[in-house]
Amino acid sequence: MNYKRKAFFQRISVCSIICCIVLLISATAFAAAHNSYQDGLEFGRLNSAAIQSNIDALKKMADEHTINMTTVMEQAYQDEELYNKIMPDKVQWMHGVAEGANLPYEKLLVLNSVDRNITGFQGECTTFMAQGSALKGSKGTIISKNRDQSAATLSEIGLQEKARHSSDEVYQAAYIDIPQVIETYKFVGSRTAGRWGYGMGINEFQVSVSDNDSTSRDILEFKKGLHDNDVVRLVLERAKTARERVDVVANLVEKYGQSWNGIMFEIGDPNELWIVEVTGHRWAAKRYVNTITARSNQYEIGDDYDLCSKDLVSFAVEQKWVKEGTQRINFRKVYGTLELYPESNDNFAKRPAVEKLYNTEMRYQRAMELLTKANGQIDAGILIPFTRDHYDTYKLPSGKVIDMHQVPFYSSDAVDWYNREWMPEWPKKDTIETSIYIRGICGHDLGWGATSSTGMMISRPDVPNELGVMLHSFMQPCNSTYIPFYVGMTKLDPRYSTPKAAYTFHNIAMRSFGYYKLYHDGIRLAFDPYEKQLLSDMPAFEQQYMELKKSGNDSEAQNAINNFVAEKCNSALKAADKALDNMEEAAIRNSQWQARQ
Repeated sequence: MNYKRKAFFQRISVCSIICCIVLLISATAFAAAHNSYQDGLEFGRLNSAAIQSNIDALKKMADEHTINMTTVMEQAYQDEELYNKIMPDKVQWMHGVAEGANLPYEKLLVLNSVDRNITGFQGECTTFMAQGSALKGSKGTIISKNRDQSAATLSEIGLQEKARHSSDEVYQAAYIDIPQVIETYKFVGSRTAGRWGYGMGINEFQVSVSDNDSTSRDILEFKKGLHDNDVVRLVLERAKTARERVDVVANLVEKYGQSWNGIMFEIGDPNELWIVEVTGHRWAAKRYVNTITARSNQYEIGDDYDLCSKDLVSFAVEQKWVKEGTQRINFRKVYGTLELYPESNDNFAKRPAVEKLYNTEMRYQRAMELLTKANGQIDAGILIPFTRDHYDTYKLPSGKVIDMHQVPFYSSDAVDWYNREWMPEWPKKDTIETSIYIRGICGHDLGWGATSSTGMMISRPDVPNELGVMLHSFMQPCNSTYIPFYVGMTKLDPRYSTPKAAYTFHNIAMRSFGYYKLYHDGIRLAFDPYEKQLLSDMPAFEQQYMELKKSGNDSEAQNAINNFVAEKCNSALKAADKALDNMEEAAIRNSQWQARQ
């Protein structure tokens, strides 16, 4: 995707995007129906013209971007295999739509599975961080990341035990093999279902890590380098302190390089927080103590870095990005750019220097606003609502302030869907004027901007390392709840180590999309009591655990931690079932009509 293509994205027909959203909403709604093929058949017959319009728009984008459709189709059929395993109704529905609209099935599959490969980057994760005196109790580190991916992404929890390895073993990363270390540490983390690498986690020394994508002007390695999820896992396996993890990241990226884009790694332990911002083979790192900070999807380190790669400045001088003789640079100004996923390194030195991107900057500012107000009192109970944020008010570029009322963009007063259909004059062009898309911290989208999981990693100096914990939420946290996963546990509910639990929450997210105001109260009615009880139970359990350990009852302590996590895992799924029941009742009430007496 080159600079011209990015500009094209900004000019793309809003009508086409809206039609795609409508189609995808319909696909999700019908996926749960008993006879999905028949539902799809009817939908295809009724909406054949609109579906064809969407497919034409997607083809136009593919032509504009010179997309290799053979590669796209290969990915689409890989997705189809996953759909057949976890949501076969969706496949049947797509077959029905294709038949009803008299269109090739392959075109429906592409439209509903790999449209991002054609339409490009939209926006991703937001991470909150607080360390030391910023926290209630003035000790420890919290990293809380909303991981935004495809709306179809399912996550799972991994519990990786410590291990010994032989000197000739290799670590099989996503794209390359690298030497394995002799000893790897135990950790618990969250990852995309089926992936080897992780998006976030915490290890047996209470060292936690997450990451955020960023744009980069640097030379990237693509499939010859390390995927960021591999680096997260390697850091969890190989470091006992946050500072040691900085060295792990630095050594890895300097030697192997970053695959697809720039990355920011957030690394914490009970005593400090480090952020390493990576650009190709180069990096800058900053230490944070007794403070707050946040990241979205742009570099934030300026000229205040504490450590950096040896050639960080000299490389920028060599590319004529800064003047000869420069001793220190503003990292984000020099290495930030426009494209998140460039296709190649051709003319990389001519990529434009872009310090801030609109939606990422707005999310970063909002995250910092929330953290600043709570500075000195931050804990899990404070951060949980932050992860669910959709803005109270939002200042538009014109200066106009609109009320968001903490509802997602698609349900806010900022969106006027109705007047996009009813136009008194016959249109003379293919596009209509529309409002900007407001991307919240809690991401709701049917494209690539949906929050698929949230991990809140808590490291504390005054508890045993076994009580390092990741509070984890599947899908958007506003319509979900948090489950505790302590690194000291030795057993994990198999529903969570597979996509099964995630799919329950995915069901809620997909059914509620577009109808936030209708379903949200019923969802929270199910989850809030569970969550309130969780936050009340955790301190009591942790005290019990520490007393058992202190008295030498290690076996009882281990049973206690396993039983506590298992009970909360089970209770969360019961609450999810209750949320679905409440949604059904809300839908029935909303559909009821009483005849006039």
